[in-house]
Amino acid sequence: MNYNVKESGKRIKELRKAKGYTQESFAEELNISHRTYSGIELGNHSTTIETFVEMASILDTTLDYLIIGRNSSELLTDVPEEKKELAMKILKGILENI
Repeated sequence: MNYNVKESGKRIKELRKAKGYTQESFAEELNISHRTYSGIELGNHSTTIETFVEMASILDTTLDYLIIGRNSSELLTDVPEEKKELAMKILKGILENI
């Protein structure tokens, strides 16, 4: 499982289109230039974690899906229930402080 900038761009493009955004309107929503956004979507370059967080929020998805193509629920498949609860508490704490 590795970060592939081109595959990430494809996932972002697919989700953007499903939400009805054009490249221009999505770039504006993210407060970045169309040229910068286009490069992200084409997989020519990556972006900041802040932009990924904003994308995930707007596109109603998770960072792990945008970045590596895997949903959070897949990460917890073989994890005992008590560890899942602890992980959720930690995640909630992080999200409250972003």
